[in-house]
Amino acid sequence: MSGITPIAPSSAPTVFKVRCQSTRPGEAVFVVGGHEALGSWSTAMALPLTTSADTFPEWQSSAIPLIAGMMVEYKFVIQREDRQGSPQWQNFQGNYRVTPVAGKLIQAASDWDKAFAEITTSLPETVQTRAEGKAKGTKGTQRSEGTGIGDKAEADKVEPADVASEDKAADKATIDKAAADKAAADKAAADKAAADKAAAKHEKEEILLKMAESSVDKAAAEVASDCPLAVTLADRPMSRRNFSQSLMTLDVDDIPGTGTQGTPSTPGTQGTKGTQGTQGTQDTKGTQGTQGTGDEAAKASPKMSPKEDASPRKSPKAEAQDVESKDREEPAKTESTEVPEGDASQTPNEIEEPLKVPEEPERRGVSLRHITSFSALAEIAPAEAKAEHRKGKKVAQSHYDPYNLNVPVVVVTSEVAPFSKTGGLGMVAASYGFEFARNGHRTMVVAPKYKHYEGLRYIGETRVRVNDQEENVKYFYLRKDLEEGKGTDFLFIEGRGIERDGGLYNDNDGCEYPDNLHRFTLLCLAAMEAPLVLDINGQGRYGDKVTFLANDWQAGLVPVYMCYKYRRHNCYSQARVIYVIHNLGYQGQYYGYDACRFLGLDEKAAFDLVLGNCINLSKGALICADRVITVSPNYSKEIQTSAGGFNLQDFVSAKAASLRLAGILNGIDDCWDPLEDADIAANFSVENFEQGKAENKAHLQKLLGLEVNPDLCMIGFVGRLTWQKGIDVLASVISWLMQDTGNGVTGHVQLILMGNGEKQYSEALRWAETSYKGRVCGYVGFDPKVEHQMMAGCDLLLMPSRYEPCGLPQMYSQMYGTLPVVHATGGLVDSVKDISSGVQSATGFLVQPLSSDKLKEMLFQAVELNLKRKEDFHTMQRSAMLSDYYWPKAMDEYERQIDVVLYEPPKSDDGHLRPSHVGWGDQMAVGQDQW
Repeated sequence: MSGITPIAPSSAPTVFKVRCQSTRPGEAVFVVGGHEALGSWSTAMALPLTTSADTFPEWQSSAIPLIAGMMVEYKFVIQREDRQGSPQWQNFQGNYRVTPVAGKLIQAASDWDKAFAEITTSLPETVQTRAEGKAKGTKGTQRSEGTGIGDKAEADKVEPADVASEDKAADKATIDKAAADKAAADKAAADKAAADKAAAKHEKEEILLKMAESSVDKAAAEVASDCPLAVTLADRPMSRRNFSQSLMTLDVDDIPGTGTQGTPSTPGTQGTKGTQGTQGTQDTKGTQGTQGTGDEAAKASPKMSPKEDASPRKSPKAEAQDVESKDREEPAKTESTEVPEGDASQTPNEIEEPLKVPEEPERRGVSLRHITSFSALAEIAPAEAKAEHRKGKKVAQSHYDPYNLNVPVVVVTSEVAPFSKTGGLGMVAASYGFEFARNGHRTMVVAPKYKHYEGLRYIGETRVRVNDQEENVKYFYLRKDLEEGKGTDFLFIEGRGIERDGGLYNDNDGCEYPDNLHRFTLLCLAAMEAPLVLDINGQGRYGDKVTFLANDWQAGLVPVYMCYKYRRHNCYSQARVIYVIHNLGYQGQYYGYDACRFLGLDEKAAFDLVLGNCINLSKGALICADRVITVSPNYSKEIQTSAGGFNLQDFVSAKAASLRLAGILNGIDDCWDPLEDADIAANFSVENFEQGKAENKAHLQKLLGLEVNPDLCMIGFVGRLTWQKGIDVLASVISWLMQDTGNGVTGHVQLILMGNGEKQYSEALRWAETSYKGRVCGYVGFDPKVEHQMMAGCDLLLMPSRYEPCGLPQMYSQMYGTLPVVHATGGLVDSVKDISSGVQSATGFLVQPLSSDKLKEMLFQAVELNLKRKEDFHTMQRSAMLSDYYWPKAMDEYERQIDVVLYEPPKSDDGHLRPSHVGWGDQMAVGQDQW
């Protein structure tokens, strides 16, 4: 045998399969065996198998390269997806055996309850794996029996006949040595890579910090290829870029007379009338080309059947252009025939005849004109109700003792509920006003006076300089008292151009007001003068030691003026500015302005504000703010990437590198409590939620014309019908979800879809309702009361949003025991504990990545849990209801940030940090705009 040359070791791909129905939610099947790729019999390193809603209970691994000719023993185990806890082994003694064959793909298929495996061999090309040779081969099968402990019998093997056993032993020793050498080399390479990565990270942080602190405009020339919104923005002609919020909604033209939407406009074209002012504004209702189409357009447009893969895949750029109408609404009707646009609903209440797609649908709900988020329509509990709600509760309590309650807080915002609101910002600003005052701060909320508000009184005025002109601004005041002498001072700014007949940011045709930069410059300057010049409520001036909370791009000039105007004159030396990013997709971009002349700043300040060839208020705020906060921790990470930073990612990263960036999840209002909610059919708590939810479910089924059946899983969706909200992905799974294929899961659900937005998605809702009478309700419109009833009656809530800085419905739903199924993005990650953590702690289901197949997989898992594993589902519901998402928890984090920022040195006008000024004297005389 000495003349035989040993066979050089080569790898052979092997796929492991098993049929297993014994997994529980949060668990998966793993293969473990006597090879490094199989964990070397360590369950912590075992190879995971995957399945899907379509293939369950079949589990399969990817193709694993094993050493050809070397027999490997293996077995399957069930354990948690995070590999924690005790694994469950297959219940038979012995192991499976398989011997890989060079040049062949081995597929080892087993059954969890049986001690044998079918081994098939084929060319790797047949399963899209790389072949070692192109010659065709035949397929063969092996049968690998499980053997007892100590049993020396082996499964049939395919191996060269002319290799002697002693040569194989020598080969094995050679292979073992080579593997050890390779492992050592890999470890050395990994250590070097880790060191290089750490050094590169440190160098990047230094560069980013230097860039932001010295106003290097690196991001001006960058357009991230993986951010389709930014790519499309860069393709626009200059005449179409002069919009304050031009990143979230992109160019699209409506075809007159058809009502169809989504046709991308060619870059450089002007588009239909009205599009110039609609790009991304917070209260856009769509291009003017939609007006006049009316119901005739709805009749003429084809009905949309959201079947899977119904439309061809588009390029990223084309997809980006389809994002256009962020909040497109139905055309307005005259008062004699219809209520204002956006009031449409398709509620099949007590309808016995077969449903048809209505030609002129009954319109219900509330007006959605100039509304960008349904959060703007949510209720806010009065101060007395909040105080009562928090008595004796384990949740909704503060647990942090602030150090600086004597420092006033000034909230600067473009909207505050209930006076002005288009989205979540108005609701959050109102909560800031209440919570800071409740904690003990003297609190002022400053917002524009868009129209006459009841109860206001004039308390003073001042003059500011904008665009080389002296402007007079007036202050109007309203006090909201709380308990124990506490209260909130609401200050409304009146100035040239602020009050308009249309929305807050757009006119009634959806065009942004051309003087928005002027309007919000007045807001920022007036807000900064107010603490210095106004004696409010007989308590004197707020003074120059305050904390400003500047919200989004509209208040982005507050930190800029702080650095380059007030601190230069030794005013506000002890004050700090925290800039809060609610949505970085809106940045406040303005072209064609001389920043120095218009804003009254020098060239150094202009460098901080200019990005490319436009003023970018968000960029200036990022550089100049003493601290930056986002509305969720995960969102603070996302906006440091090119996909989420909208060309400002380097400036955000620089803030993070200087340890001046934080994320705080927004809170929810006290009115979201199933025990006290007056809008639901039956109140309940975590103690009796099973009965309470059953009653609310039956009531909701009757209300919306669905089959009254407690044994069906009810799934809800509430949101704008736009690409951002993932409504296209949701629509693609409706047919699959409604079809009963005998698995006891699909076909056993009801679906409630409530929303308003782009026409093609509204048509999808109507199609689904017509196709699945009694099982689907397509509620085109919005009713806050119905939203509360959905939270109480549904079993699951769907939120497949592509982009969600914070999100509120997923927190509302958990308070009511409705488990959310959400895309793993933004604040959804921070507020939903995934099923992979185990049913004892999980509160919902995370979909990652967002795709039709992955959504099906998670929906199948969630619905199966609801229908077949009630006790596990109830365990998750209890965990969800015991979560604390109310505002006091969020305010603890805000108070920590205020304590930190007041301790840190402020930002100076040269972009660097400097020690705090010692002077604590009265500097009120500097209050007037004298420089």
